[in-house]
Amino acid sequence: MVINTGLHVSQSLHTKTLLNVSTIKGTVKDATGQTLPGVSVSIKGTSIGTQTDANGQFTISAKVGDVLVFTSIGYAKKEVTIVNINALFVELGTDARNLNEVVVTALGVKRSEKSLTYSTQQVAGSELTNVKTDNLVNALSGKVAGVTITPSASGIGGSSKVLLRGNRSLDGNNQPLYVIDGVPISNGGNNFGQPGDAYGGNPEGGDGIGNLNPDDIESMTVLKGGPAAALYGSGAANGVIVIVTKKGKAGKTTINFSSSASFDHKAYEPAFQSRYGQTSAGATTSFGPAISSAPDNLSQFFQTGNNYTNSLSLAGGSDIAQTYFSYTNTTSRGIEPGNKLGRNNFDLHETAKFLNNKLTVDGNVNYITQTLDNSPALGYYSNPLTGLYLFPRGQNIAPYKNFEGPNGTNGVPTENWPFQEDIQQNPWWIINRNTNEATRNRILLNGSVKYEITSWLSVQARGSLDRTNDVGDQKYWAGTLAPLAAPNGNGSWNGFNSTNSQRYADAIVNFNVPLKSKDFKVDGLLGASITDNTGTGLSFGPGPQAPTLFGLFIPNLFTLQNIEVAPAGSNNPYGSNVSGGTTYEDQTQAVFGSANLSFKDWAYLSVTDRVDWSSTLAFTPTYHYSYPSVGLSFILNQMFILPQAITYAKVRGDYASVGNSPGAYQTNPVNYPNANTVTFNSTAPYPTLKPEITKTYEGGADLRFLNDKLSFSFTLYKTNTINQTIGFSPLATSGYGSGNINAANIQNKGIEITVGYNMVQSKQFSWNSQINFSRNINKVLDVASKIGIDSIELTNSSSYVSEVKKGGSYGDIYGQTLLKNSSGQLLLEADGTPQKGDFVKIANPEPRFQLGWNNSFNYQHFSLNFLVDGKFGGQVVSVMQSILDSYGVSKAYGDARAAGGVKVNGVGPDGKAITTVDAETWYTAIGGRNAALGEYVYSATTVRLREMAFGYTLPVNKSVFKSFKLSLTGRNLIYFYRKAPFDPEITSSTGNGLGGVDIFNQPALRSYGLKLDVTL
Repeated sequence: MVINTGLHVSQSLHTKTLLNVSTIKGTVKDATGQTLPGVSVSIKGTSIGTQTDANGQFTISAKVGDVLVFTSIGYAKKEVTIVNINALFVELGTDARNLNEVVVTALGVKRSEKSLTYSTQQVAGSELTNVKTDNLVNALSGKVAGVTITPSASGIGGSSKVLLRGNRSLDGNNQPLYVIDGVPISNGGNNFGQPGDAYGGNPEGGDGIGNLNPDDIESMTVLKGGPAAALYGSGAANGVIVIVTKKGKAGKTTINFSSSASFDHKAYEPAFQSRYGQTSAGATTSFGPAISSAPDNLSQFFQTGNNYTNSLSLAGGSDIAQTYFSYTNTTSRGIEPGNKLGRNNFDLHETAKFLNNKLTVDGNVNYITQTLDNSPALGYYSNPLTGLYLFPRGQNIAPYKNFEGPNGTNGVPTENWPFQEDIQQNPWWIINRNTNEATRNRILLNGSVKYEITSWLSVQARGSLDRTNDVGDQKYWAGTLAPLAAPNGNGSWNGFNSTNSQRYADAIVNFNVPLKSKDFKVDGLLGASITDNTGTGLSFGPGPQAPTLFGLFIPNLFTLQNIEVAPAGSNNPYGSNVSGGTTYEDQTQAVFGSANLSFKDWAYLSVTDRVDWSSTLAFTPTYHYSYPSVGLSFILNQMFILPQAITYAKVRGDYASVGNSPGAYQTNPVNYPNANTVTFNSTAPYPTLKPEITKTYEGGADLRFLNDKLSFSFTLYKTNTINQTIGFSPLATSGYGSGNINAANIQNKGIEITVGYNMVQSKQFSWNSQINFSRNINKVLDVASKIGIDSIELTNSSSYVSEVKKGGSYGDIYGQTLLKNSSGQLLLEADGTPQKGDFVKIANPEPRFQLGWNNSFNYQHFSLNFLVDGKFGGQVVSVMQSILDSYGVSKAYGDARAAGGVKVNGVGPDGKAITTVDAETWYTAIGGRNAALGEYVYSATTVRLREMAFGYTLPVNKSVFKSFKLSLTGRNLIYFYRKAPFDPEITSSTGNGLGGVDIFNQPALRSYGLKLDVTL
């Protein structure tokens, strides 16, 4: 039978034996007397165990004579025999030579850190919850070398772009594969509209894990290079982030409650002038007469944002079964009125053992429901910031909070606004009458069964489902101004309903071959997997990316029956207003294996291989392809006698080939039905299409000094991504309008360094510090020279182009500059108007290097954690600043006009020097929607206090609480250095284009908060 102490005993045991079981309490400290949280405590020879709490204390049910085993990463294992039921005081010493820390690697396989032949970096779950955000991904910023996190400018609930070692794919999304408990999940979401273009739209394409609950995460392991991720094959070319979720623990019942509240303010605002007013009555510009002051119109609009997150979890179990359950509610509002987020996360994790602990069954259900209202649009239109920022200086915008004017001819209110201009509309009309809503329901199911056949052989089967349903719409009420208004003036409506599912299953045989020689060890795995992706959806309306061509029959009646359908043969480049359902499916089947050979625990050889069969390569001779890797490492301190200061030294090197299959239906495009007709395919089939391949070379070392007080790790790498899918225009005689070809060679090479130092370790005070450094150099070696293509545009606008060009770098931004003569003088017209040249490269937002400095202090019951990080180098451009200048509302215009004009070194058409140009003439010429963006390039270097948490743990001895901690938190608190007029880290889109371009993006946020953590 099983008694409530968690001890498994036979029914034949006498009652007297049961009575010997007692509650043993104790405290674990290090050699300096500092208490150690998170130490594993187990009864030797059983599966009963627990962990020390935040104060280093533990409680376990055991009896006199039992042996307790204490283990913790970085400390020597210690065994203590219980001789009585008095409180235990255990001291753990550091032991760099006992480096059997467990690291979760590809496919969820656990391996000792010293046996790894490649670079990894782990992030504890607590690092993700010190300062909470509405997107889990953002908590990784500055904490892992070689990882670049770029949040989108779409307010709360927005996605973030994650790059591991730079951009490399022209066709893919360049983001890593996310894996939860060994099983890949979907990295997609709905892409509503064209993100960040001139027409605005919601830029969210999904970042895989952004809406997960960080309180459910035990740890993250970042597998940055191909060697670490090769076993995942397709989809792992951009690296893998492995997530281990929390489980219940045998013999330990825990209730955790966490509550946080944070308040958001805009971290900056554009620099406006208050010297000159409206040009003339009714004018949209501010080139008018001098004024004494200007009202603060921005304060009339922006509000204090907030985020309230409450999380409750219960964990416990016996040696037979363990349970973990959690519920988290997140409620947020943005700094723009009407922008709201509501999210609920449910998680249930069950683990059980059967058949004398040989059979392990594990299951996890994660359900997420989310509603996001009024996600801020980016770009010129349907963006409240354009009207707010461009409103003439000296004029008070407050009267227009009453955004509705007199009724129009159709009987509904018009927009109360003094201007009839496309990009300058009433901000309050937009947030109340150009509303959008998106709801998401996501379920992740994950189950596994593992059976230990012998002590060295086990079999495992796993399966998962990641299903996401996204429903969203955008309403344009009657009265909205052109170009968003429908011609009939009755308003318009568009939306979508899509469901994306990923099903995954694998079967794996794990082995650890017993050898006669104790010098050699062999282990590995063999397995097979199948991944199936499906998507279905429908949409209505022409979408927010274009002027609305057809509207509603009855004003402001938002029903499908009320949508005016485009007549057959009409000039509608976006197709019918109401489209039927669309479906897609792709499947990848694979076999894989790995073998690891070690010699005397100081030499390690690792070999992996994987063969994928992808449905996207059907109709080609290369429908299967291999992803091999090989790695070698040596533990030098076990091979040689090193200086006493060196406690651990490992060198390692790897090679891997991983890749991506092309998009679905490219090898054999098909015709498809459209309304009452058939749309004929215009894309040429490409039966010799091959998978995209990334070849990676990696080498480095891991060193520890002064009895583990100082740690140092570095990695050098080089990747080349080839066989990329490139679109091109076939000859007209082919009868096709487009086609695809394998080409391109994009190279990334760089270095990653991490340095950690335990600055102070004493009974009263400790200080741990870590620095992450990374540098990545990207170069486009080729695009498609074999067919005469040297460049590809990722984004094209009237004033800039994001282009990948041979000899350049991924993300290069091209724009117009001002013409100069051979002497460097600007070529000006007689009135001072500058002449513009051709489009040339003006910027690239990628930093030259990144730094993160993470610190943790503990003094008695106080703790302080803060992170300073910076991105150094790179350039960004601001379309917004060019338009502010062209309207005369910017500080730059006001200062120049007050100084008598813009000082220049120019020459007129008559050859005479011009040294001053009228400010209005100058800024209307170089600014605006066709700006010379070469004049609006700024340094992307930014250094900030990323996050900080100051906490106090209340003494809770002899109380119902195991831990009670209260913290003050902050995020993005200080910019130590920023020269751009916006935060260069914020991107207009998480896609491949629009990096480093500001088009009236929402400002970055500065957050302050309070957090409570209670453990019972």
